[in-house]
Amino acid sequence: MPELACINGNFCPIDEATVSINDRGFQFADSVYEVIVAYDGKPFLMNEHLERLSRSLSLCDMPMDLDELKIEQLIADGLSRSAFSATVIYIQITRGVQERNHLYRDGLTPTVLLTFREKPAADPDRYRDGVGLMSTEDQRWAMCEIKATGLLPNVLAKNRAVRAGFQDAVLVTSDGLVRECTASNIFVIHAGALITPVADESILHGITRDYVLRCAALANVPTDERSMTVEELCGSDEAFISSTMVDILPVTRIDQQNVGDGTVGPVTRALMAAYRQGMPHAAQPA
Repeated sequence: MPELACINGNFCPIDEATVSINDRGFQFADSVYEVIVAYDGKPFLMNEHLERLSRSLSLCDMPMDLDELKIEQLIADGLSRSAFSATVIYIQITRGVQERNHLYRDGLTPTVLLTFREKPAADPDRYRDGVGLMSTEDQRWAMCEIKATGLLPNVLAKNRAVRAGFQDAVLVTSDGLVRECTASNIFVIHAGALITPVADESILHGITRDYVLRCAALANVPTDERSMTVEELCGSDEAFISSTMVDILPVTRIDQQNVGDGTVGPVTRALMAAYRQGMPHAAQPA
């Protein structure tokens, strides 16, 4: 089955897809994106993802009608053409093509790109044993609620963490406040309660994050959205990260220190089970 791209409504093999060198997404990262996973052709939490895409566009002074862009129709068409059992749908919308200039013209025609790739198989060891995070200073811009494609600080932090033997980096302010990881939100459990940084402009308003909070309510786990210090993170009983690509992934080590007793804890396991129960049947583990 082919991995596909769709550029402005035209489908092609992914390695044949091209955009103009003058596209503002290429020149300035003047673009936003979303990632959705579909199981057996059924996108999971698609409405929530598209609502966030619309918000990101508006916050970037690119208000667009996704219905007019036929995003849902293109998604359905791409899923039918690729036909993977689990598909990663990537959507990127740029401001459009213009000669390189910081000042953008009104009325540019946006570039609408979608790709359809098979979702990589998860590593069961990571979900059984948990992963490690390296703390590092948050050096991103101040509008992290926008899902924009300018991700160089995230890329550099992730690569430093992996080279040091960790799964990812957890981003911390200069005064010790925990924000999130390079491509996921973060949660801790302390005294049976689930704690996560508040969704303001300093973090991405994760679709999976919101779904985890809903699962916590169903599992009768109390929640608290508030500021979190790196000392609280390191001293927590349990921790995990969440994103579209990893769902809920346990964290058992921060820097050189174990989280709790260094194993995946009971509240994390309960939330993982509640999360899976709400997913499409095709996403259920064997």
